[in-house]
Amino acid sequence: MGLDDPFPIEKCSGRVRGAILAEFKGRCPTIREVASISDAQWLTVPNIGPTTLEELRSMAHSAPNGEEQPSITGMPDGELLSRVSRLQRELNIIVGEIRARLSGRGSKNNPSR
Repeated sequence: MGLDDPFPIEKCSGRVRGAILAEFKGRCPTIREVASISDAQWLTVPNIGPTTLEELRSMAHSAPNGEEQPSITGMPDGELLSRVSRLQRELNIIVGEIRARLSGRGSKNNPSR
């Protein structure tokens, strides 16, 4: 099963299926489309929590017959570098948000600032 094959939505629980269809406006996405959405972004989708996210990720990484797909080490270098860059950008955004929240909280607790 390739990344451009349809996501096996029929094998998902009703909650995950509904969330995927809502996110993709009623159409069945490809495995690549589902895998390209970050965990942080999925967790903002209604009915997606840590447990349903885990189900979604396991479906995106296993073949329809239950066999595991080859590891990402089989990916071309360019695709790996692209994925690392995207993950680093997402991490930097999260770190920035945490710092902003912490600095905002510190100034609220200390009125002399």
